[in-house]
Amino acid sequence: MFREFPVTKLLVELEADDLLPGILFRTSRRQCDEDVERLNEAKIGSINRERRDVLLAQIDAILAKYQIEPDIVRGHPQYPALTRTASGAHHAGQLLQWRLLLEELMSRGCLRLMIATGTVAAGVDFPARSVVVTAHSKRGAEGFNELSPSEFQQMSGRAGRRGKDSVGVCLVAPGQFSDARVIHQISQRSAEPLRSAYFAAPATVLNLLKFRSVEDLRFTVERSLAAFIDRRHGKALREEAHELEGNRHEESDIERPEQDQHSSVQNGGEESLATKSVSAAAKKQLKRARRKVREAEELEQRQIRQLELSLSGLRALGYLDDRGLTDKGVWSAELCTSLVLHLAEAIEDGVFFELPEDQLAALVGSIAGDSHRMYFSLAQNPFDDERYQPLREIVSRVREKYKGPSTATETEVLPDGSLTVFTWYHASDWASFAALLRLAGVAEGDAARLITQTADHLHQISRLFESHPDLARTAHNAREQLLRPPLTESLVVQRSLG
Repeated sequence: MFREFPVTKLLVELEADDLLPGILFRTSRRQCDEDVERLNEAKIGSINRERRDVLLAQIDAILAKYQIEPDIVRGHPQYPALTRTASGAHHAGQLLQWRLLLEELMSRGCLRLMIATGTVAAGVDFPARSVVVTAHSKRGAEGFNELSPSEFQQMSGRAGRRGKDSVGVCLVAPGQFSDARVIHQISQRSAEPLRSAYFAAPATVLNLLKFRSVEDLRFTVERSLAAFIDRRHGKALREEAHELEGNRHEESDIERPEQDQHSSVQNGGEESLATKSVSAAAKKQLKRARRKVREAEELEQRQIRQLELSLSGLRALGYLDDRGLTDKGVWSAELCTSLVLHLAEAIEDGVFFELPEDQLAALVGSIAGDSHRMYFSLAQNPFDDERYQPLREIVSRVREKYKGPSTATETEVLPDGSLTVFTWYHASDWASFAALLRLAGVAEGDAARLITQTADHLHQISRLFESHPDLARTAHNAREQLLRPPLTESLVVQRSLG
């Protein structure tokens, strides 16, 4: 019995049954990377010279198509495994260029096996002949969660190539901590219904209030798709409650004649055990019905309640008053980012003023990352700890005063994030920067995501050319320095255009 199905055995079996190309889904980045290493070290699994020549030619064509620097790809630690076995690991810890290369190779039929986390299942559309699911759960920021029916359908739906395969094959190869029975149960469930992605985030509310009054905004939210869906679900809950009430009344009707029969003959009028049982069941029905009604009421008012929480928080922080947006609210509405409140508070407090470009980028980078990610720490930080204290106070202030919906609820000040951005700012090229990342055990994809998120926040600050021209100019220049190869915007644009 294997702890996990060895990737070497899976590749051999898939090839023997003519089920390649395939996608092997793993639960963690580490598993994907270890699988690639095992394939590269194994005596089996190598492609022949002719196929390798075709693969190398296609790699060169993809590099030219997207204007990717060859050293970025050929210097990747997994490049030897790719060219030897036509297999690669695809996950969020990889650089965008590497993931794009694998996706293109898969689409062109040059990759035999892609070993991936759920990033492929929810990403671009490229199918394979077979898919191998190895777990019934996936890893998240807060631990493991069972796959949803939609997530499983995204995975299994990759099996079968239009015009090439008459049928796609989804295989289940559970590991030590997985249960094939649970995967089977998930596969039998219907996908979750579509839900509106709207919520009253601070950036959304501020932007809308530039052109509407608070009353107009309430009117819009009440007639939004999200509110419509909530009301529909609330109606269904009320119908369930009404049905439970009906069942309770039927049981009460049955109970009354029993009480009449037993009251005069049993123990001086005591209720029989049967009567007590019916009465207890009726009370449970009533409690369930009342709970359904409360849930319905909460759903029907959820969107307005969230909007009111958002408006209350914006008032408490000084972005909104009885007349509408304050001066602070007007210029803050230009910051279309999840960190609008944190950036606006920092600007209002003067935290970013008169900083050189590299330090502005580093300080913004300290609040742009994810607290559960590892960032670069093997160098002198550009700031001492006291320099981060004003930002910590701002994060605490926003968390205390703004209780509305937001995507930035987990924002923390991360000095290592600041150092990562600062180090890239002064790096000569990505190869030397990536070498430092590997030395520190930091995933290139995580560092790249932090830097591009920082660049996006700087872009929002650069829009304040009317209210804060000097800061806007500094932010623009800092962003330009961060978005140099391989983190150029042109790659993203070309990828979206196909």
